[in-house]
This record gives sequence, structure tokens and C-alpha cells, in this order.
Amino acid sequence: GFEAAWKRYFVEMEALASRLLGLFAVALGLDEDHFEPYVDRHLGNLAANCYVEQPEPPEPGRLRIAEHVDFSTMTILYQDDGPGGLQVRRRDGAWVDVPHVPGGYVVNVGDVLARWTNDRWVATPHRVRNPDPVHAETRRLSIPFFHLPNHDALLEPIPTCVDEHHPARYGAVLAGEWIMARRARIDTAA
Repeated sequence: GFEAAWKRYFVEMEALASRLLGLFAVALGLDEDHFEPYVDRHLGNLAANCYVEQPEPPEPGRLRIAEHVDFSTMTILYQDDGPGGLQVRRRDGAWVDVPHVPGGYVVNVGDVLARWTNDRWVATPHRVRNPDPVHAETRRLSIPFFHLPNHDALLEPIPTCVDEHHPARYGAVLAGEWIMARRARIDTAA
């Protein structure tokens, strides 16, 4: 039953991502189905993160997950109400907690969408902090769905995001090449 539940959840996240991409396209002055040829064979994936209890306090300054941006079109995140959660960095550099909203999801823009929008929409820097010591014996669960375009999708700024005041910031690259390059940087940083 567990496999069937995960497959059903994945299908539901695919459908939600598709609806969101349609809304994103309209917001960018494009036809609702603009992104469809770029994601009809998407490389999306699903993960489950269980942040275990911390009977021993972590080292000062240590995080559960360090600051990063996702190399995705978007990330759709379910998070429970466990303490020690997701934070996003505002443009002024301040970190703010992302509250748990019962029945809700967090949607982060990934760097694929940032490239397509010529940074009109920027990828969301985020991290996961440790819980306060009083909640150290509490677990936390998050389930991110990383929506990635087709391997052969061309990533370049879309026309409605480029003009004389906003020249193209990025050259064209295939999504698969971009994703592999991003993964290589992560692997070598570890």
C-alpha cells in the first residue's frame, strides 16, 4: 500500500505543478500552455525528509540543511508542524521562518524558472534550521516535489522577460546539461 500511496501522491504533485505552470505562463503574458512542450516528459522527483530528534545539541551555527536554491522549475513542499523548520532569505538578507499552514504547501521558485524569467522571478534561497533546545526531542517531516523540465528543454529567457531595460542575463542551455552542472557543483562542495 505504501508504494501505491507514493505513486498517487507523485501524480497529484505533477498535476499541481502543471496547473501552477499554466498560471505562471499567464502571469508572464504567455499562453497558458506555453511551458507544456518543455515539461511533457519532465524529470520531476519526490523526496521524503525526516529530521530526527537531536538528543545532543548540534554545533553552534550548524543547520539541518545549509542555504541553497533548488535547481528545479519549482519545488512544491509539504511540511509538518514540527519545530526547526524551513527559512527563506528575504531580499534584504534577513532569514524568516516559513510557517506551517495546515493543508497548505510551500512553493519555491527554482533556478530553472529564474533563468526562463531572466530573474524577473528569482530562485528562493532557503535553509532548514535546528529546533530550539526545548524541542530537540521532536521529529520533523517534509516532502518536497522537485519539478524539473524535460532533459532536452531549452533554458533561455522567455521573450516577455527581455526588453531594452532588461537584456537577457543568460545564454541558452539544455536543461539536462544545466541540471548535471548544478549537481556536479553540489557533489564537489560536499
